[in-house]
Amino acid sequence: MKSNKKVLGIALDSAEPNLIEKWTGEGCLPNLAAMRSKGTFGKLSSPAEWLAGSPWPTFYTGTLPGQHGFYHYLQWRGDKMQFERPGPEWIPVEPFWRRLGDNIRVVAVDIPLTYPPTPFNGIEISGWASHDRIYPTSSFPKETIKWVIKEFGNPPIETEVGGLLDIGNLLAVRDELIRANQKESELIAALIKIETWDLFLCCFTSPHRAGHKFWDVTNVKGDMSESQRSQFGSALKDIYRSCDEAVGKILNCIDDDTTVIIFSLHGMGSNPTLADELLAQMIFNILHGAHEATDGTNSNMITKIRNMIPLELRASIRKFLPFWLQDKMTAYWRHGGTDWSKTKVFKLLADLQGYIRINLKGREKNGIVDIDEEYDELCDTLIQGIKSFKDEQSMEPLIEDINRSERLFYRGPGFNNLPDILIKWKNRPAAEYTNIVSAEYGRLKWPIPGKNPDGRSGNHRPDGFLLALGEPFKINAAFDRQYHIIDLAPTILNLLKIEKPWEMEGTVIS
Repeated sequence: MKSNKKVLGIALDSAEPNLIEKWTGEGCLPNLAAMRSKGTFGKLSSPAEWLAGSPWPTFYTGTLPGQHGFYHYLQWRGDKMQFERPGPEWIPVEPFWRRLGDNIRVVAVDIPLTYPPTPFNGIEISGWASHDRIYPTSSFPKETIKWVIKEFGNPPIETEVGGLLDIGNLLAVRDELIRANQKESELIAALIKIETWDLFLCCFTSPHRAGHKFWDVTNVKGDMSESQRSQFGSALKDIYRSCDEAVGKILNCIDDDTTVIIFSLHGMGSNPTLADELLAQMIFNILHGAHEATDGTNSNMITKIRNMIPLELRASIRKFLPFWLQDKMTAYWRHGGTDWSKTKVFKLLADLQGYIRINLKGREKNGIVDIDEEYDELCDTLIQGIKSFKDEQSMEPLIEDINRSERLFYRGPGFNNLPDILIKWKNRPAAEYTNIVSAEYGRLKWPIPGKNPDGRSGNHRPDGFLLALGEPFKINAAFDRQYHIIDLAPTILNLLKIEKPWEMEGTVIS
């Protein structure tokens, strides 16, 4: 039976729940504060604890990574021995709103990490104002995106530029994100008014980019004046304020009996990510017994050439290339020239954690490691070796935890896409490191002491939040426990009086 009530879902991508609580309490976010006084608030847990890129597929499938297998914009395909952008032919995930049938009409705007829209009962705009744009901007119906560009302009958020940026470029990013919030709120408000819908889902991704770029000054290149330092210090709050203004504009367009949920799937904090080259060097030293101080001298020649090109320059060039060519270049730089007949272990692409893959027989096309005993021994050696590396100054371990994926996720259809070993780095700003040492495996140098070479001063944290307003949620209340992001899709379906599909793993939030 179709519900007579409407449901509006607004995502603030990667908005940090502790900042939301702090700034609503201080009156900096008046629209969210007003919603909180009339609704129910609580934190949400997520699989971002181990797989930073997995929350959006987890949300829109209602399943965990062992089931859906989607955790990064560029993943390893063992059957091809190469990195490849996720696609429906090998990672067959479909957002729940595309499967609701003719009784429920949906409008969806800029939900991250989805495949291009397919025909369904509604309108979907994908990758217009997005931080995570894994496919070109598109829509269903196809002509809708032409209308969006004509009425509201070209995509308002550029591709992220990695590496250190000077203060002028960073403040330009701040202004771009604020303008994007304004443009997207205009688009959403227009669609709410002119379209018929039962479920409206939309996402503001500016908190995501802002959390990476404005958490602290460890990604700023060069000097800053006092005025610039002050502007940088308030940039994150300015962007959250613009999100709050956008939320207020949207809420003014809906009927009073609409149930509203505002959420983030994970949060942000200081960046604990160790440089890519350091994990690769740790693996090399563990397997080959190197003991000399190094900053990556055991890398292959292709990697050495890549590292000679500044990250900022590489990122600036990449954004002008089509996705397929970007992916080819990334795959080549990472594993071009690899002799798979001699390579037992390799590092996967990651944005926060460390991911290690075993070249396993029967799974990898060119696998050489026997399953069971050899695999187990190799995993144990790597885990113990990674644990031995410490900060030279404090002698504290670099990792908070390290585990095998089979002990974290069940073996569903997507399990073989996951890394074999996952590393959770210690919750400490990585820019504080200078040298990293292991009594067994030598000494490594942090590439830029005091800075984050990847250009991100902030990075993901596993907790998101949910703020729910309207029937059946209580007024000025807190949820009785911490729910998980897999509970959001079942909850939305329940509000629409639709039974959740059997494969969804979450429960209805009450």
